[in-house]
Amino acid sequence: MRMEHEIIIKNVDQLEWQTLPGGFKYKFIAIGDKFLTGMGLAEPGGGETWHKHTTEVEETYYVLKGKGKIWWRADGQEQSLEFSEGDSMYLPRGCENKFINTGVGELLLLFNITKTVKMRE
Repeated sequence: MRMEHEIIIKNVDQLEWQTLPGGFKYKFIAIGDKFLTGMGLAEPGGGETWHKHTTEVEETYYVLKGKGKIWWRADGQEQSLEFSEGDSMYLPRGCENKFINTGVGELLLLFNITKTVKMRE
């Protein structure tokens, strides 16, 4: 049982990777009451397929290594942007999106996402 004011330290290398459709691997490295912080990894050509989070979920990403392209759908239109090492991204609530690694090496991301009972629609 976790104490209310307990500080938690984890060795990230000991955590298991999970894999999403598209080949995106992730692991949650810190879990709070209202957020999840994770690391994500995509090999060249890999990424995350189209998905939509609920209207309670916001996401932020920081690109630690590599480059890629993200697509999103809003107001009936599909849009895209390229990103690379050092960039940060904010994805608003309920954003339908996908991304791929467009580089020749690994794409490594640090992300935060709102923690809710239902994450995706």
